[in-house]
Amino acid sequence: MITWMQKHKKYLVVTIWVSTIAFVGAGFVGWGAYDMNTSRAKSVAKVGSRNISISQFQQKYSTMYEYYLSASNGKFNQEQAEQMGLDKVVLQRLIQDNVMLNYADELGLGISDEEIILALMVDPNFMVDGKFDKAKYENSLKQARISPKDYEKNLADSLLLDKLFNALKIDANSKDLDMLASSYFMEDRLSLEIISLNRADIKVDENELKSIWEKNKDKYLTKTKYNLKGKFIPKVVSDENLALLQEYYEENRAQYRDGFDKILSFEAAKERVKDDYDMRQTRKLALSEYLKAKKGEVELEFDLIALDDDYEFDSQELKNAQIGEYIKPVKYRMNYQDGYLISRLDSKDLPKPMDYEEARELIVGEYIDNKLKESLENRAKSALENFKGRDIGFISRENRPKIDELNDAQSAIFINSVFENSAKSGYVILGNKIVVYKITDQKLPNFKDISKYEDLLKNSAFSIKNEQLIEDLLSSLQHRYKIEQYYKGQ
Repeated sequence: MITWMQKHKKYLVVTIWVSTIAFVGAGFVGWGAYDMNTSRAKSVAKVGSRNISISQFQQKYSTMYEYYLSASNGKFNQEQAEQMGLDKVVLQRLIQDNVMLNYADELGLGISDEEIILALMVDPNFMVDGKFDKAKYENSLKQARISPKDYEKNLADSLLLDKLFNALKIDANSKDLDMLASSYFMEDRLSLEIISLNRADIKVDENELKSIWEKNKDKYLTKTKYNLKGKFIPKVVSDENLALLQEYYEENRAQYRDGFDKILSFEAAKERVKDDYDMRQTRKLALSEYLKAKKGEVELEFDLIALDDDYEFDSQELKNAQIGEYIKPVKYRMNYQDGYLISRLDSKDLPKPMDYEEARELIVGEYIDNKLKESLENRAKSALENFKGRDIGFISRENRPKIDELNDAQSAIFINSVFENSAKSGYVILGNKIVVYKITDQKLPNFKDISKYEDLLKNSAFSIKNEQLIEDLLSSLQHRYKIEQYYKGQ
């Protein structure tokens, strides 16, 4: 059916609160590619009459770094940030924000001191016993390395963006709701045929595999191997000192959250706090041993090999390390015990093309996947020309009948694909299966039956209209205000 819903990029408003952990973990972006003209030395860009300061850039970078760190369950690192060009993403977001802020200035909108004070007073991050606490406010900013002046400037910008968006917002009308309801609840009558093919049925031609290898030798490379000498520092288990643990918790409370992203109390987080505190003490000991090792006062004890994708190491540091250079302590697990590892790079084996036998396992997997897909698509095209599908009745996004030969996840993917495609017939590949279908009839929903979804439809229609409005307005305004970019990337 024709897809009414379009996917829109959501406009990201400035996020003000930056946790200490994210700020420290993300570090600072290097300024090697930064324009150091003295008249621009405090800014990364200028949009219209507004400068984007280095401080704003660093805070935004840390906020987005924290987002990806949280979304990846702590697996996101600086190398991944560099690979995705996080610094450039951050700069573009700030430029977009400041385009809108220039427009707010042009309209005569502003934020008073009273509005800033009110926003601070109701921020739960700065409350003690339900009331604003000045000491907590100042300490929180100090820990996050943000001055009150910079924080309140960013807060004012965030409030101004909110004020602008509230002034621009458009309510959804009845036609919007009817159109969206049709999109969500339109029913299609389907006939379908499911074709399966096992991977084991694909015959592997060794000559074809070797030909692929010959043409793509540079694609199949061994991993860089780093030959290290190391010493393991097991985790220090300290005596339980509640005062020290409480102090550590207060410094790092933002990282202790439950499944609903609520900050845990000290008592609820105490076990984790104790473990983290001990690991911090272990890191201090490891740093001391690291410095001694560099001076030749401590002997490294065992050989080990690290590869590019070993998560314990910062792969960028390994790549940049010189032979004989000591690697800073990293968290490490050895013999079922946590701790830190100090190490020295003794030699490295650079990537080289794999021989055929080494590369074969990688090649054969891709080969079978491609052959399987090719064979399924050929059979699907033939089936569409001589279609003999079975009728499964009406389906909708809400009404998903059980489809024989498909599990629930496959059925959901198939039905979503049908409603995202405007064609009346087609096919959907699901692993080693392909579902060939034809839409034989359509009917609109009974709007009385979907009245229970009225709030959902109103909210969705409102979001779609206003996100599109902001997107279109932003596109227009970017040609209205001069944009000067001083920071060119890492």
